[in-house]
Amino acid sequence: MMKMKRWELALVSGILFTILFSAMPIRAQSQLAGKITRLHVIANSDSAEDQALKLQVRDAVLEEAKAQGESLDSDQIDDAFLARIQQAGQAEVERNGYTYPVKAERTNMYFTTRHYETFSLPAGYYDAVRVTIGQAEGKNWWCVMLPPLCTPSCSEEFEQTAKESGLEPGEIRFMTRDGVEYAAKFKVVELWGEMLHAIRGE
Repeated sequence: MMKMKRWELALVSGILFTILFSAMPIRAQSQLAGKITRLHVIANSDSAEDQALKLQVRDAVLEEAKAQGESLDSDQIDDAFLARIQQAGQAEVERNGYTYPVKAERTNMYFTTRHYETFSLPAGYYDAVRVTIGQAEGKNWWCVMLPPLCTPSCSEEFEQTAKESGLEPGEIRFMTRDGVEYAAKFKVVELWGEMLHAIRGE
């Protein structure tokens, strides 16, 4: 049996530690992503009018999702749910005097790192309800539809909503990057998501 030199042992130990340190937060992010459905609204264009309309459609969509009840979960985001979301968005567009078609679909897509007022989500692939308006060539808006984390405006409200929605304390600390350990884990996952996206070339 070959005996490893001290420096070789240290190198192997360092590599194994790096792999283990990286794998744990990546697995945690994957589990978190499995509990989250994001909302992605894309405006017709970047004109001031279309951008304002995008936000109004966003509000209409969130109201429709809220009307489905607090027990709504990802399994209930089916064709019927998407049809109601699409109808709510279309009605808002027409109410404002536009004729843009609105389309709602469920997809799994890449998101860059996003920092919200009360929490952050690292770059990676997430399930999403994507709502496109007209040509869908304008700036987009996104947040978390499930659990309903788009509206909490303070840290206490966010944590309460997250807990009531079934997120674990560790997952909440990961999203708020509460402490050095969780900030480091967040950065590992962020870099992993960006690398994975670059490899896929999407």
